[in-house]
Amino acid sequence: MQHRKLSRLICYVLGLLIIVINIFPLYVLLNLSLRSIQDLGSKLVFPEVLNWDNYKSVLSAGDVFVGFRNSLVMVIGTVFIEIMVSSLGAYGVVRARNRMAEAIRIISMGVMMIPPISLIVGTYSLMVKVHLNDTLSGLILLTATLGIPACLFMYCAFITTIPKELDEAAMIDGAGMVKTFFRIVFPQLKAITITRVIISAIGCWNNYLYPMYLLQSKDKYSIILVIKSAFNAYDGVGNLPRACATCIIGIIPVIIMYIFLQRYIISGQIDSAVK
Repeated sequence: MQHRKLSRLICYVLGLLIIVINIFPLYVLLNLSLRSIQDLGSKLVFPEVLNWDNYKSVLSAGDVFVGFRNSLVMVIGTVFIEIMVSSLGAYGVVRARNRMAEAIRIISMGVMMIPPISLIVGTYSLMVKVHLNDTLSGLILLTATLGIPACLFMYCAFITTIPKELDEAAMIDGAGMVKTFFRIVFPQLKAITITRVIISAIGCWNNYLYPMYLLQSKDKYSIILVIKSAFNAYDGVGNLPRACATCIIGIIPVIIMYIFLQRYIISGQIDSAVK
């Protein structure tokens, strides 16, 4: 009994420590965002006078709204392409059960192991040749392409558990392959689809590497590039408190997404395990 209580206490302490480690950077960021540029006090002590002018200045400039718009377009486009292509592809791969399908699955798993940064030179050259650099559509296609292998792998593992007899019954009733997928199979993929949508959306929103290389026009900057520009300089003059305010505003949508959708992540993982 004592051993169990000690183990539980250790778990609570470790959990609290992990929470503090994760919250501490946000605390420092919020602390700095509420200071004036002349305030050089300790970053660990909250300022006595809160300076909200940094947030007013950032919102009045309007750059964050441009970043929000572009990031939202990227998230919607990327997630839609990734989910549709991966789910349909996984359905074909699992149901085909031949050498070609197995080769596609193996190649997809191999591509997952390649670090995206190692492809940056060739990818950038290709995007320039097809005139898709400095475009949101090109970045959407590229981001979705990089996410499809992992998404395909997850869908294949899940579709394997769905009996093929359901497909045969639907086809006997006159449904084609596409109709069978969207009417019979895809509704059963709700758990993994919700989980993948959340993971892909957050990953796309926080994507920094490829937008940094491919987007040059400020009117096409994602919110991450807006934050990066804010930390570089404002009007040629470094302003750390204002940059921190930009960062706080930029991460608010992600925090809200986690708060409202975390139960779907957990339930999706549990449903997937049970399935």
